[in-house]
Amino acid sequence: MIPTNIKTVIVSICFLLALCASAWAQPGVHKERKREPDPELADKVNPHWTGKHCTECHEDKPKEGRPVTFKFDGDFIKLCNRCHDTSVARASEHLVGIEVPENKYFKKPAADFPLQDGKLTCITCHDARIQEKNDLSTKEKNSMFLRKYGLDVQLTFEWNKSETADERYSQNRYVLCFECHKTGPLLQWSPHKNQLNAKGEINEELCLFCHIEVPDVNTADQSEWKLRRKNQHQCLNCHMGKTRFHPIRVTHYGNTVPAKITNQIEYSKRRVGVLIPMENDAQGVKRLVCNSCHNPHQRGVLKNPLSKKGADSHRRLRLDGFTMCLACHGAAVGSPTPGTPF
Repeated sequence: MIPTNIKTVIVSICFLLALCASAWAQPGVHKERKREPDPELADKVNPHWTGKHCTECHEDKPKEGRPVTFKFDGDFIKLCNRCHDTSVARASEHLVGIEVPENKYFKKPAADFPLQDGKLTCITCHDARIQEKNDLSTKEKNSMFLRKYGLDVQLTFEWNKSETADERYSQNRYVLCFECHKTGPLLQWSPHKNQLNAKGEINEELCLFCHIEVPDVNTADQSEWKLRRKNQHQCLNCHMGKTRFHPIRVTHYGNTVPAKITNQIEYSKRRVGVLIPMENDAQGVKRLVCNSCHNPHQRGVLKNPLSKKGADSHRRLRLDGFTMCLACHGAAVGSPTPGTPF
């Protein structure tokens, strides 16, 4: 007879293979998902690289010999976020509106990386004037009009062949990081570490890297998280190029969550005591995000038993390995025999 534990392993492997085969068989599963425009922003246009639409950003069309004026009283964060904090345009991968401290991890950027009121802003790294050249070669090599290094540096990370050209280009921007981040510590510093001090107290300064204010650590309610960015984009500040074919070569990030899976997720709260966070898009449709599976916190920060699972675990998964898959795919809740695989 085959021991029970070996039977369990065999069944689990068979289920995983079936799950992968099902995903690969889905028509269009590997196609790039098209961005659905927000109907409230239908009047927005893309002013970049066209030489037109100057008044999208300027109060008046700039003319030689006349002061240049900007909308939002020259607040470049508000100006850029008019489009880039919406579904109309790709959002930034970096926090803005924060000071750059002088310590072992960070340094003040050079003068050609301007701050606004001593804080990082969109134009710290992006020089919109580059597009004034309206040069096809410049647009192709530096479509995001990055300062200083955009035309010269081509650092493509070949280890991830699944990335889109746009995601591979995002890796080129790492060279910009060293204007503020010190080279060695950049790879060592992480907002996921040292969230608690030696006394077990929360390091509130680290919390503010992701949160607008320190949230209630006892809650599991997503509305109380007070993130700086939408949950869907928050992790991409640092973890670029991780949105497609992940995990097991299947794209989960940003996917809608059908009722059957939603039922299983709710069932998992009772079955294994885990919270699987999701985010509602502009139309109120539930979508998966990075922290649906990953817990970004250090053990001891969160107090709610549903949301604290997976803290400090391998790859920060809320559940261990294959068990994480079963939190969504493990049982057909609402069927005549809840708990059966599907």
